[in-house]
Amino acid sequence: MARRASGAATTSTLARVNQTAIIEALRASGPLSRQQLGAMTGLSPATINRLTAALVEDGLVVTAGQEPSRGGRPSVLLRYAGSSRLVAAIQLRSDVATGILVDFDGTIVFRRSVELGPRASKDSPEQQRRDDQQAQLERVFALFDELIARADALGTPCLAAGIAVPGVVQQPDGIVGTMPEFGWTGVPFGTLLRQRTDLPIVVENDANALAFGELRAGAGKGLSGLVAIFLENGLGAGVITNGELYRGARAEAGEIGYLLMERSSLERSYDEHGDLEDRIGSLALTRRARELGVALPASGTLAAQDVFELARTGDRDAREMADEILDMVAIAVAALVIVLDPELVVFGSSFAGEHANVIPEIEQRLRGRIIRVPRVTPATHGEDGVLLGIAELAAAEVNGFAYIDF
Repeated sequence: MARRASGAATTSTLARVNQTAIIEALRASGPLSRQQLGAMTGLSPATINRLTAALVEDGLVVTAGQEPSRGGRPSVLLRYAGSSRLVAAIQLRSDVATGILVDFDGTIVFRRSVELGPRASKDSPEQQRRDDQQAQLERVFALFDELIARADALGTPCLAAGIAVPGVVQQPDGIVGTMPEFGWTGVPFGTLLRQRTDLPIVVENDANALAFGELRAGAGKGLSGLVAIFLENGLGAGVITNGELYRGARAEAGEIGYLLMERSSLERSYDEHGDLEDRIGSLALTRRARELGVALPASGTLAAQDVFELARTGDRDAREMADEILDMVAIAVAALVIVLDPELVVFGSSFAGEHANVIPEIEQRLRGRIIRVPRVTPATHGEDGVLLGIAELAAAEVNGFAYIDF
């Protein structure tokens, strides 16, 4: 008996792969005839007819009129019905949770942000810390419930939900490890959210969400390998290899805040914050700013984007801090590029939007120091990069999309 190759696709998997190709063609090009879909995907007419019929039955594809007649029977045009399907997405930051409803075409139809409120310090009594954590969790859950209810009110029920968090996530249960920004450890977000709804729930690290979003609907579309670096209060990287998220054996791949930066790093141990994050994370930057007399924002906490903004106004001490951040980030990027050889490096948060001009400074630091500097770019969707990435992950749960790297 012949042994089937381990990489061979089953019939159902192949059907999902081909359906994905059809949907992606419609998302990219708009309404198409079955003949045009066959030309774009390379699928046979019989396969196109069978799969589009199933997609129409599932409500993923709808008819969109007819092609102009050229003497024969006009062809029916098909359109992806993304606007009729919604997913909810939430991103947790250190002091705020932002939620959106986004349709399957990537259009945000509703947005809400909620302040998470005060947080007890490490030195506070344990009961006070528990009470504050519970109060913050309740605000997140209230936001989640509001998103689901708003989708129902719009007449387009939510089909799935995703939440992006600044911590390591154990799959498939969605248990989040230590989140230093919150003082939380071991929060079972997946279980807690599934107790509130029957919807498919995705819980993912924020840098991983950014990487997946760039792969599916950003600068990495069509690529098989990229790295997305997300710098906010903490620092992390999402890694795409062979067209898929790479999480590692314990879901800790990309935790670049723990990179050791020099020999002196071996003289101490690290717990909540690694060596790199202890140099350029918000706690370290706030500490350094106080030493230099650099003005702090109203929140009392300085993040990299605040340093870049102050440096742009001519503050000499802030410029020194900005140069140190860029030096450290360049060293981290060099390590990632040498080990992973990605086609693309994407920067999110502090390097997106108005601070995208710092990316050439990182490229300059890398030239002549590593074998090859890959393409480096800010996140396609700026501040919404993580939100749209977790939305893409949630949408993939609904569609059952499948990809094979041909």
